[in-house]
Amino acid sequence: MVTAQVVFKLPRPLPEFNTTTDYFIQSDPKQPRQHPITNFGLKDQWTWDSLIEQIKLLPSHKLFLLQRHGEGYHNIAPANYSKHEWNCYWQLRSGNGEVEWEDARLTPTGQAQITSLQKQITNTENFPRPHAFYVSPLRRTLETWELTWYDQGEVATIKELARETYGIGTESKRHSKTYIETHYPGFAFELGFTESDELWNPDFHESEQHRNYRAAKLLQEIFNENQENNVISLVAHSGLIKSILQVIGHRKWPMYTGELIPVVIAMTYDSKTYSLDDPWRSLKDVCKV
Repeated sequence: MVTAQVVFKLPRPLPEFNTTTDYFIQSDPKQPRQHPITNFGLKDQWTWDSLIEQIKLLPSHKLFLLQRHGEGYHNIAPANYSKHEWNCYWQLRSGNGEVEWEDARLTPTGQAQITSLQKQITNTENFPRPHAFYVSPLRRTLETWELTWYDQGEVATIKELARETYGIGTESKRHSKTYIETHYPGFAFELGFTESDELWNPDFHESEQHRNYRAAKLLQEIFNENQENNVISLVAHSGLIKSILQVIGHRKWPMYTGELIPVVIAMTYDSKTYSLDDPWRSLKDVCKV
């Protein structure tokens, strides 16, 4: 695990990653956008079985099931306030006395979204079973993973690098390791996972540039940990998934809450040094209307 301070101060080359337009509608800029997409976007000339057999022939390629959490209370709370009120005051609070959005949990709508997704997975013929599961440590992603995959009898590994863009807003602040162990038993923690949240900062908001570097580092770790595994599940956030798609050269694909898109990702032997010179935004920057 790499802390934000170390990543920010010590940029280093990482492998280059890419994707292909061959298998999925969402990965092919020539295809019109569809929401929702039939059969998770798998093109008609492929079956799930033939796709997996093809990936097995390409050791540097893996099928990632990129999943955004269901609707959380932080997703609906801003609608109750003006942009200025939310950015400059309310997002700094844990809640408003009626709704808590710090490390937000799923709303009933969010739970229903994931229940529907789980049924879609179950009803999709020969949908690939992940060989490894990874999840962000925030409550909404842990709850999303449980509703989607718990019945598979597998264990997901919590990774700090899989978090949403963090800082200033309390929705991006995680609970302690002890809290997670107590309230969400059955998850594995990556080596070095700290007791307290050492990434979140009340004064600064992570830059997109840094989040992209973090996404590339996360992909590198997952590839290195899964030499023989072909199918990877990652439950994360819209910002983090946006960065993954950008890192691999995928077209932009806005992720709705509760959505899952399969994407084939390859790790190459080429390297890339990520610039980390963009400043992180302060509260004064965020508060501008």
